Amino acid sequence: MHSSKERNKNLLHIPHFRILGMISLATIVSWAAWALVILKLDPYESVDLALSLFFITSVLALSGTFTIILFFLKKWRAEDNVYLKHLIISLRQGVLLSACTNICLVLLMLGLLRIWNGLIIVTVMTLLEFYFSGKDELR
Repeated sequence: MHSSKERNKNLLHIPHFRILGMISLATIVSWAAWALVILKLDPYESVDLALSLFFITSVLALSGTFTIILFFLKKWRAEDNVYLKHLIISLRQGVLLSACTNICLVLLMLGLLRIWNGLIIVTVMTLLEFYFSGKDELR
């Protein structure tokens, strides 16, 4: 019979494969949906629908892609084996990177993206990550 401490330790190692699989599947579906939006929707006929679907699918696809890349980078560099913690942090950072990318895309589309806007957006996202990382350290 396993003790509760061993069971909790095993739970921290196993679920990341399942969660990573779901994130990977969602990312593949999101990239497929993004490709469909690019190939099938005419932005001149239905501007609102095409743009909203483009940005929704790009946020989802980029979030998943960044999450997977960041997770494997963290796993490669990690000295500990608490992969679920790395996955949660990678998901948060992936969403922040995706938001940063899409905000810059919106500003570029509107003709408002300048180097200063981009630097402010990156700085705000970095400060948000510092805030969330600090909250994680306190727990």
